Amino acid sequence: MKEGLDNFLGLVIFFSPCIAAFALVTFSPLRQLRQPVRLFVIGLANGAIAAFLSALGMLRGMISSRLLLFIVGVSIVIGAFFSLLASSESISQKKRDELVRKSDDQTDITR
Repeated sequence: MKEGLDNFLGLVIFFSPCIAAFALVTFSPLRQLRQPVRLFVIGLANGAIAAFLSALGMLRGMISSRLLLFIVGVSIVIGAFFSLLASSESISQKKRDELVRKSDDQTDITR
Protein backbone atom coordinates (compact mmCIF):
# COMPACT_ATOMS: atom_id res chain seq x y z
CA MET A 1 0.00 0.00 0.00
CA LYS A 2 2.80 2.42 0.92
CA GLU A 3 4.61 1.75 -2.36
CA GLY A 4 1.45 2.43 -4.37
CA LEU A 5 0.92 5.73 -2.55
CA ASP A 6 4.54 6.71 -3.17
CA ASN A 7 4.17 5.93 -6.88
CA PHE A 8 0.99 7.99 -7.11
CA LEU A 9 2.57 10.92 -5.26
CA GLY A 10 5.60 10.71 -7.55
CA LEU A 11 3.35 11.01 -10.61
CA VAL A 12 1.47 13.94 -9.07
CA ILE A 13 4.75 15.74 -8.27
CA PHE A 14 6.01 15.12 -11.80
CA PHE A 15 2.90 16.29 -13.69
CA SER A 16 1.60 18.97 -11.30
CA PRO A 17 3.66 21.89 -12.71
CA CYS A 18 2.24 21.51 -16.22
CA ILE A 19 -1.32 20.87 -15.06
CA ALA A 20 -1.28 23.73 -12.54
CA ALA A 21 0.22 26.19 -15.02
CA PHE A 22 -2.35 25.26 -17.66
CA ALA A 23 -5.21 25.58 -15.19
CA LEU A 24 -3.99 28.94 -13.87
CA VAL A 25 -3.55 30.39 -17.33
CA THR A 26 -6.81 29.04 -18.69
CA PHE A 27 -9.36 29.22 -15.89
CA SER A 28 -8.19 31.77 -13.31
CA PRO A 29 -8.85 35.50 -13.26
CA LEU A 30 -5.07 35.97 -13.37
CA ARG A 31 -5.23 35.81 -17.17
CA GLN A 32 -6.73 39.32 -17.16
CA LEU A 33 -3.54 40.83 -15.76
CA ARG A 34 -1.10 42.58 -18.05
CA GLN A 35 1.69 40.39 -19.39
CA PRO A 36 4.74 41.22 -17.21
CA VAL A 37 2.71 40.97 -14.00
CA ARG A 38 0.91 37.82 -15.18
CA LEU A 39 4.24 36.13 -15.93
CA PHE A 40 5.52 36.64 -12.39
CA VAL A 41 2.25 35.92 -10.60
CA ILE A 42 1.50 32.69 -12.45
CA GLY A 43 5.12 31.57 -12.15
CA LEU A 44 5.13 32.14 -8.38
CA ALA A 45 1.71 30.54 -7.90
CA ASN A 46 2.83 27.51 -9.88
CA GLY A 47 6.01 27.33 -7.78
CA ALA A 48 3.98 27.47 -4.58
CA ILE A 49 1.77 24.60 -5.73
CA ALA A 50 4.81 22.54 -6.66
CA ALA A 51 6.49 23.38 -3.34
CA PHE A 52 3.46 22.17 -1.40
CA LEU A 53 3.28 18.87 -3.30
CA SER A 54 7.05 18.39 -3.14
CA ALA A 55 7.01 19.06 0.60
CA LEU A 56 4.57 16.17 0.95
CA GLY A 57 7.04 13.99 -0.93
CA MET A 58 9.85 15.26 1.25
CA LEU A 59 7.91 14.36 4.40
CA ARG A 60 7.40 10.83 3.07
CA GLY A 61 11.16 10.58 2.40
CA MET A 62 10.80 10.36 -1.38
CA ILE A 63 12.79 13.45 -2.36
CA SER A 64 15.66 15.46 -0.91
CA SER A 65 15.82 19.18 -0.21
CA ARG A 66 17.96 19.78 -3.33
CA LEU A 67 15.37 18.07 -5.49
CA LEU A 68 12.65 20.14 -3.82
CA LEU A 69 14.45 23.36 -4.82
CA PHE A 70 14.97 22.05 -8.34
CA ILE A 71 11.28 21.13 -8.73
CA VAL A 72 10.16 24.54 -7.48
CA GLY A 73 12.57 26.33 -9.83
CA VAL A 74 11.45 24.32 -12.83
CA SER A 75 7.81 24.90 -11.87
CA ILE A 76 8.30 28.66 -11.81
CA VAL A 77 9.84 28.54 -15.28
CA ILE A 78 7.04 26.30 -16.60
CA GLY A 79 4.39 28.65 -15.17
CA ALA A 80 6.07 31.66 -16.77
CA PHE A 81 6.30 29.82 -20.10
CA PHE A 82 2.61 28.92 -20.06
CA SER A 83 1.67 32.51 -19.22
CA LEU A 84 3.67 33.71 -22.22
CA LEU A 85 1.84 31.27 -24.49
CA ALA A 86 -1.58 32.49 -23.41
CA SER A 87 -3.05 35.53 -25.04
CA SER A 88 -5.06 38.04 -23.05
CA GLU A 89 -7.66 38.30 -25.83
CA SER A 90 -10.05 35.53 -26.66
CA ILE A 91 -10.49 34.42 -30.25
CA SER A 92 -13.98 35.93 -30.43
CA GLN A 93 -12.60 39.36 -29.44
CA LYS A 94 -9.94 39.10 -32.14
CA LYS A 95 -12.58 38.24 -34.75
CA ARG A 96 -14.73 41.18 -33.66
CA ASP A 97 -11.77 43.54 -33.92
CA GLU A 98 -10.96 42.21 -37.37
CA LEU A 99 -14.57 42.64 -38.52
CA VAL A 100 -14.58 46.23 -37.30
CA ARG A 101 -11.29 46.87 -39.07
CA LYS A 102 -12.65 45.39 -42.33
CA SER A 103 -15.81 47.48 -42.14
CA ASP A 104 -13.70 50.60 -41.56
CA ASP A 105 -11.61 49.73 -44.61
CA GLN A 106 -14.73 49.32 -46.73
CA THR A 107 -16.14 52.68 -45.65
CA ASP A 108 -12.84 54.34 -46.56
CA ILE A 109 -12.99 52.82 -50.06
CA THR A 110 -16.55 54.07 -50.69
CA ARG A 111 -15.67 57.64 -49.75
